[in-house]
Amino acid sequence: MGAEPMAIRKERAARFAIAGAAVLGLLKLVTGLLIGSIGLISAAIDSLVDVLISTVNLFSIRLAESPADAGHPYGHGKVENLAGLLQAGVIGVMGGWVIAEAIRRLLRGVPIQHVDWGIAVILVSIGGSWLIAWRLRRTARETDSVILLADSYHYATDIWTGLGVLAALVLIRLTGIPLFDPLIAIGVGGLILGAAGKIARRSIWDLMDSALPAHEQGEIDRIIRRHAFVLSYHDLRTRRSGSRRLIDFSVVLCRHLPLGETHDLVDHIEKEIEAGVSHSDVVIHPEPCPEGCPATEHCVLTADRPDLFAHQRVPDR
Repeated sequence: MGAEPMAIRKERAARFAIAGAAVLGLLKLVTGLLIGSIGLISAAIDSLVDVLISTVNLFSIRLAESPADAGHPYGHGKVENLAGLLQAGVIGVMGGWVIAEAIRRLLRGVPIQHVDWGIAVILVSIGGSWLIAWRLRRTARETDSVILLADSYHYATDIWTGLGVLAALVLIRLTGIPLFDPLIAIGVGGLILGAAGKIARRSIWDLMDSALPAHEQGEIDRIIRRHAFVLSYHDLRTRRSGSRRLIDFSVVLCRHLPLGETHDLVDHIEKEIEAGVSHSDVVIHPEPCPEGCPATEHCVLTADRPDLFAHQRVPDR
């Protein structure tokens, strides 16, 4: 990810989204009001709401990246999940409004003028929304930021909105039938509601301290088991807090390991997991094996090497 701090990369992506959404939103709103297109007006409002949400996200990122303190010993990462949940609510309201307004216009009928203006503006908007969503998603993956990922989904819905509006305007241009505008808007509203549901599920999942995905837990298991003097481990607990993964568990080690060797081994395993599972904080509690432990292959007393090497490994199992 380079030497640039993670928080700076997140903030730059958020600022880029704010500026881009403001320009596109104003352009679509003015054009939509001039030609009377509900599809274009709803897309404009969606972009202007994006500006507000991305601004909230910017401040949330700054707070989430602030270091842990006495009142928040695990940091402030949950702010990202709360902001993601807020986004889901706003996106859901927007999707509902688009569908309701489209139905109203479908029943009443509203003529559209200067369709060519709308087509030109929506093409520019689609390109701009794609660029914003791509930048946000790339940064979200590099920094593992749930808030930027949620924002990227939000801007991705702008692309679908734009494509729907474009299709409606092209059909109106070819047929002269204005009903395509509200019909397409209803479909776009459904896509927006679907995106809101995805963001809400991800945010609620993390706020409830759900475990990390199976493939990440599998990587933790692989790292632990390849160390020679680790007999077993138990009580593995994992969860997310914003971009951070919080991992803790107990390992059973040979009781004859000196204290210094035990510390070095545990410290080494923690660093290996933090390198293998991105953005993670690991805490390991060492426990001695029971008296008369039969696991001689893990026993320090029966080891071939008298100069015990705390980071000795056995082949992956």
